[in-house]
Amino acid sequence: MLNRKRPADEGILIQGVYYAYLLFSALARAIPERLAYALAHFAGGAAAARSKKRNVVAKNISRLVGEPPDSRKVQDLMVAAYRSYARYWLETFRLVREGKDFFLERFPCEGQHHLDGVLARGKGAIIVVGHLGNWDAAGAWVGARGNSLVTVAEVLKPRRMFDFFVDHRARLGMTIFPAAKGVTDRLVASVEEGAVVAILGDRDLKGTGPVVTFCGEETTFPAGPASIALRTGVPLVVAGVYGVELPGGKRGWLGDISAPLELPETRDEAAVQELTQRVADHLAVAIRRRPEEWHVFQPFWTADRRVRG
Repeated sequence: MLNRKRPADEGILIQGVYYAYLLFSALARAIPERLAYALAHFAGGAAAARSKKRNVVAKNISRLVGEPPDSRKVQDLMVAAYRSYARYWLETFRLVREGKDFFLERFPCEGQHHLDGVLARGKGAIIVVGHLGNWDAAGAWVGARGNSLVTVAEVLKPRRMFDFFVDHRARLGMTIFPAAKGVTDRLVASVEEGAVVAILGDRDLKGTGPVVTFCGEETTFPAGPASIALRTGVPLVVAGVYGVELPGGKRGWLGDISAPLELPETRDEAAVQELTQRVADHLAVAIRRRPEEWHVFQPFWTADRRVRG
């Protein structure tokens, strides 16, 4: 049940974020689709010109495509990345009230037979995605298919906005666990019960995960996806999500699900390392397919994090 009461520890300014979100969501839905996306592209281009993070974004993209940050290709992709991120937020505002038919129509997916094959083994499935395109739309598509989808999210203030998303996604067959102690055990149990667990696997916020080689350089990835797979005995699949224009001018997304990453024979720390590296390799392929859709605007590789510090 959606909690519409203001938590006692959240002041007026924090609550203003919640009401601003509801306002922008209503406005975004009121504007015709093509005009809304045109405005998002304009806003993204303006943000790219003024953002203090533009050099970080260009440096990240340069590592993906193997060209200097100041090259014309990288600079164009950097602007496109800001426009892609603006589309993500527009879609967040517009799509929060859409139903299952919408996502079934607008989310063609390559390789969905790989997901079905894993589910046919008798348990659930684990999908690893990156901050690529609109990963929320991918989750809604899984729920719209009739699968029970489970994921985890940080609980940010205002709490009522988090509850708003949880309530909506529950209607699409999605369950959101708050990121808290014991959440990994809950995800493991969900896989054992037949759910599809979706996990963002490309950003290790604490920097304590397994060290991997990603696009030719060292960084760390979260260990969660590999750990859950090894505990449940269920192979991972890796998915890319990309914004596309569909026939008739409608906007949607293209999903691409990999073949299953079968598990190592052991279940030790070395197995976590091996499986996480394989996830990194597959995500690198997915992200390089459309580097401008990768929404990582912070130093990502180990060398860049050291420079920042």
